[in-house]
Amino acid sequence: MDAELARLGLAERSVRLLAGRDIWASITPLLAPRRNLVAAFGHVGPGAAALLPLQPGDTLITDASLDTVLSGATSPHALLHWVKAGVIVHSLRGLNAKLVIAEDDPSFVVVGSADVTAAGPRQLFEAVTVSHERQTVEETQEAWLEWCDLAGPSLTAGDLEPLLEQYGAGKPVTSRPATTRTTAAPARPVVTSRPATPVRPAAATPPPSPVRPAAPSPVRPAVPDTPAAATPPPAPSAPQPAQTVRPEQPETPEPAAAVTPATTEPVAAEPEAPAAPEAAETTEAPEATDVPRPAWPRPAELYLVSLVEGGEPNAEAEYRLEELQREYTHPGENGESPFRVELLWADDGQGQDPPRTLRAGVHVIPVYSQKQGRPLVGSRIEAPGLVLQAYIDEFAYPRRTYCYVLTRQSAAKPAFGDLRKALAAIGEKPNFRNSFQVPRKIEALLGLWPDLGYDPR
Repeated sequence: MDAELARLGLAERSVRLLAGRDIWASITPLLAPRRNLVAAFGHVGPGAAALLPLQPGDTLITDASLDTVLSGATSPHALLHWVKAGVIVHSLRGLNAKLVIAEDDPSFVVVGSADVTAAGPRQLFEAVTVSHERQTVEETQEAWLEWCDLAGPSLTAGDLEPLLEQYGAGKPVTSRPATTRTTAAPARPVVTSRPATPVRPAAATPPPSPVRPAAPSPVRPAVPDTPAAATPPPAPSAPQPAQTVRPEQPETPEPAAAVTPATTEPVAAEPEAPAAPEAAETTEAPEATDVPRPAWPRPAELYLVSLVEGGEPNAEAEYRLEELQREYTHPGENGESPFRVELLWADDGQGQDPPRTLRAGVHVIPVYSQKQGRPLVGSRIEAPGLVLQAYIDEFAYPRRTYCYVLTRQSAAKPAFGDLRKALAAIGEKPNFRNSFQVPRKIEALLGLWPDLGYDPR
C-alpha cells in the first residue's frame, strides 16, 4: 500500500493538488492501473475513453439530456463506446460535478475543475485535488450515491444511437457571437474555487454485526433424558456440558455430534438395564436428536433491509432465537454449507425503516449502513436469508422490528456497490420500500452469491 500511495504522491500527506493546462496527462496515469472506478462528469467530450480509463463494470454519471447533447457539451459517441464496452452509464440532468472515485485499496478521489474533454490547441487552466483521506472518500461516495439515486436507469445503446445525429446540432445557438474587435484577446474562462466542504465525522470501520452466530444460551438449554450419574465427575448435572458443544456445530463433520446437546465425550443413552453409575463408562454413542434438513427454496419475493450496527436485543428476542436455533440449525448434506439462524433488528427512524410486510417465507438481503439510513458503495451486505419469523416490539423506544432468518455461509463477499451495479445492468436501482418479485431482478441479486444453491421447486 505504501508503494501505491507513493505512486499517487500521497506517501507523506493525505491531499495533493494537480494544476496545469494539460491536466489529464497527470490524472490518467493515476487511474489507468485501477479497477472499480465510479465517476461523475457533467460534460463528456469526444475521445473521453482515452482520458478516463473506465473498464467493464465501472459506472459513470453524466448529463446526457437532449439540450446538453445539442449544445455539443456531451458526446453520445463517447458514451456509446463505453456502453458497448460494458461500462454502466447514467444520465442526470443538471449535473456539473467533476470527480472520480477509485474504490480499490487504497481508495482515493480526484475532484476538480476538469471535464472529460480535450480542449484541443487551446488548453484550459485546470486544477484538481487527489485525496485518500477516509472521511473525504466516504463523503464523496455519499454524494455520488445520491446522484445515482436521482438519475434514471442506465442508458442503453438504443437510448444513445438516436442522439448521434443530434450531437452539436444546436451548438451555434449557444456559441459566443462574433466580435468586431479583431485585436481583442480571446476570452479566458474564469475558474472560481469552490468553498471547502466541512468534513463531517464519518463512521469508523463497522463493528461486528449484531447478527449472532448459532450459539447456545444459558436460558432453557435442551436437556437430554440422561441421569445425573452419567455426567463427567466434575459436572454436577448432565445439562450443563451442553453449552460447550453447540458453538462447534457448523464445523463438526458428523451431524449427530452437531445437533445432540451431549457432553464432549460420547455417552450412551441407556442400555437395557436400569440406570447405574457404570453407564457413564460405556463407549456406545448416544442417540442423536433428529433435526431434519431445513427447506431452502429459491426466493420468490426478496427485500433489501437497511440496518445500522449496534444495539442489543431484548430477552424475549434472544429466547426466540435459541428455540429456532435448536429447530433449524443443520450441518448440511453432501458437502453443502451449514444452515444457521440469525437475528436481525432495525429501529424506526434510521432513515430506511424496515418493511412492515416482512413475514415468514420471504427472503431478505441485509444492508449495513455506515451512516444512519444511507448505505455507501463499500457498505457490507450479507447473503439472502429466509425469514422464519418477524415481529415488532411495540414497547421499545424507538419501536424495533425483529426478524429471524435462516442463512447459509457464502464464499462471496460483495458490497453494496456491487449490488447497485448488478441492478443497474438490468436498468434497476436499489429499493428499500418494496420487494423484488420479477424473476430477472431476483436473479440479478442472487448472482452476487453464485455458490448458494437452492432446492428445486
